[in-house]
Amino acid sequence: MTKSYHENKKTVSNPKDPSERPEINIKDAINNENNKREVSVSGFSLSSIEIKKAAKKLYRHKIKGKNLPVDTFEPEVISQFWNEYAEKINVEGKKNISSIMRMNKPEMKNQSTINFFVANEVNKVEMSNEMKLLLPFLKEKLNHYGIKIEIVVNKTVKEDSIYTPREKFQYLVKINPTLEKLRKNFDLDF
Repeated sequence: MTKSYHENKKTVSNPKDPSERPEINIKDAINNENNKREVSVSGFSLSSIEIKKAAKKLYRHKIKGKNLPVDTFEPEVISQFWNEYAEKINVEGKKNISSIMRMNKPEMKNQSTINFFVANEVNKVEMSNEMKLLLPFLKEKLNHYGIKIEIVVNKTVKEDSIYTPREKFQYLVKINPTLEKLRKNFDLDF
C-alpha cells in the first residue's frame, strides 16, 4: 500500500489568535532546578525570538528592582573609561564609532549627566545607537547606575568659501568698505 503525497503531508498552522498559541514559560526555560539552560527550541525559529525577548524583559525588571549604587566620580575617570571603550570597539572593528568618540571629550554637566558633543546629526544617530552598549559599560565601570549621556550636536557656523574674483572682492569690501569707493572712482569691473 502506497499513500499519496497529500495523505502523508502534515499541515502546520500558526494560529493568529494568541489564546490558541502554546504558552512559553520563560522562568522555567531559563532557570530550572539545576540553574542550567534547557530550551528545546531551535535557535532559528520564531519561538526562540519570543523567548529571547521575554528573557530580556525579565532581566531588565531584575536590574531595575535592585537598589543600585550611585558613587561619585571625577571627570578624568570618565575620560579614562570613555577612551577604554573607544579602544575596545576599535579593536572589534567599529572604527567609525571609535573615531566619533575620540573627536571630543565627554563633559560632566552634573554628577549623573554627561554631555557629549558631536559634529552633525549623522554622528548623533550613530552614537545614540551605540548608547545601549556604552551606557551599561560606563555604569558598571563608574559604579554609578543613575548616569545618563546627552548627545548634543555642536552647531558651528561655517562661512562660505570664496572662489570667484567677485566673491573675493565682496569679502574684502566687508572687511574694508572703502574698497567699494575705490572701485567706483577708478571705474573697475566687479
